[in-house]
Amino acid sequence: MQPAVAEGEEPGRRDAGEGYTAVGLMEDGAGLSRAISGLRRLGVGEEDLTVVLKRRDPLEPEPFPEGTRYIVVPDDHRGLELSVGFAAVFVVSGLLFAFTAPQIGAILFVFFIALAAILAVGAFTRVGVDPILIDLGVPPEDADLWNDAFERGRVLLFAGTREMSTLRKIREILRREGGDCYVVERLLRPRSVSGAVLHRAGEEDEG
Repeated sequence: MQPAVAEGEEPGRRDAGEGYTAVGLMEDGAGLSRAISGLRRLGVGEEDLTVVLKRRDPLEPEPFPEGTRYIVVPDDHRGLELSVGFAAVFVVSGLLFAFTAPQIGAILFVFFIALAAILAVGAFTRVGVDPILIDLGVPPEDADLWNDAFERGRVLLFAGTREMSTLRKIREILRREGGDCYVVERLLRPRSVSGAVLHRAGEEDEG
């Protein structure tokens, strides 16, 4: 998959049937809602418009226009207790082997401490939107940039179209509402993975 085209650049000429996706890095607020409403009025379909945002409560409904597809990434440390617990077990096991079996204890101690360190680092590292971007096959350089922006509080908005003329209007809407815009030369439809929750505004969550 080709890297995204940054704001101000034009995507290459290609078969319109393959489609385009404008990815907006938006501030969380009124501008986001106006951008969604503008895209819906432009004719971007419900299945081609997805918002990805982070919330403490992933089940809390968002005040988006009815039918808007949005994915909530939990802003917590789910699974933290289990990971820290296993790390503690590995540390205790390493110390036990070090004192009870000196011949192999040093090697096992280093091994268990390494496992404990990996678990501890993984437990306290924010996953962010990376699992969703990996699932979409987004190039690493774009995924890193978008995930960093997401972790700083911005919202990802994916708007897809098969028409170049519509793509230009989508970019205008996103820029007008203060968003940074990137274009992927493929239709992207984010899915809820790794604990994220998919909703449609005004309807029950989809899982």
